[in-house]
Amino acid sequence: MIVNTRPIDVGQKTNILLDSLDCNFIHLPLTQILKTEPSSQAIKHLNNLNQYDAVIFTSQSSVKYGAKFFQEKYLNYKKIPVISIGLATQDSLLKLDISSTTPSTYDSSGLAAVIKEKGYKKCLVFCGTINPRILSMTNADIDTFPCYLSQDQIKVNFEEIKDLNKLIILVYTKQSLEILVREFKADEMQKVVLIAASKRIEQSSKEYSFMKCVIAKSPHDEDMVSAALEEY
Repeated sequence: MIVNTRPIDVGQKTNILLDSLDCNFIHLPLTQILKTEPSSQAIKHLNNLNQYDAVIFTSQSSVKYGAKFFQEKYLNYKKIPVISIGLATQDSLLKLDISSTTPSTYDSSGLAAVIKEKGYKKCLVFCGTINPRILSMTNADIDTFPCYLSQDQIKVNFEEIKDLNKLIILVYTKQSLEILVREFKADEMQKVVLIAASKRIEQSSKEYSFMKCVIAKSPHDEDMVSAALEEY
């Protein structure tokens, strides 16, 4: 069985893909995304948009909950470069008539590479309440606009999957991986095949003693599903 662990609001595309391929799968969200109101400091950053060399969106959720604030200012600063961490985030912005570019790799390292290549000195990052990794990966001055909270899903029924002989679990975040670690015993981990959205998750899975973890070509839905099907 393939297990989709993405939050409800961003996991539907994966479900549709798996269903179209006639796979035995279940959607078991391990985290949930909650809207948060931006702080006065975040609003201050946005009001000083002309001071930034670029604006970065780190996820689809950052677009869903933060782009409306940016839109109001974007009309006056359309020349400011906008960077999306991946294609899904880019597509979400495009639906709001906000054009953006993506890095060559769809992760924080890719964002850091763009900042270095373009020589950006100061960037505004739309993100969750947990500081994004990009803060520690660049010498640029980074300000954040936190607009959502990712928290553990309440009352996940792991009994739906634990008795199965083979589990293929799609893991998109380290937070989800840590939830699995808390729920699975060592012998149960040996039955699990993890499909990781990043090298970072794959490295962490080894530290947590998961026996097998496959890194997808990219964190995009199609590539995650493709990697899962190779193990199915």
